[in-house]
Amino acid sequence: MIVFNTTYHADNARKEEFIQWLKSTYIPTVLEHGALQEPRLTRIFAEDESEGTSLSLQFNAPDTDTLESWHRECGEALFEEMRKKFNNQVLGFSTLLEVIDL
Repeated sequence: MIVFNTTYHADNARKEEFIQWLKSTYIPTVLEHGALQEPRLTRIFAEDESEGTSLSLQFNAPDTDTLESWHRECGEALFEEMRKKFNNQVLGFSTLLEVIDL
């Protein structure tokens, strides 16, 4: 299983609006597509949050091929929508994590 993690930094002036957009638009759109499952949104603790808040949004994917298909079919458009809506007040980067059985 692959964990698709995106870390965002949201300007404090837009933080609540961004979280609401994730909950009302981004996450439902991702789940409707069907490739990614089990969303988890967390706030990242930081010593200095005067300029913004960092968040982590994670989804599970069965494999990288599924994730790549989702990115082409859905992810690119959502990223563009986010960029237009929040401009440089929300920035993000994604990482792929492989779950290792214990």
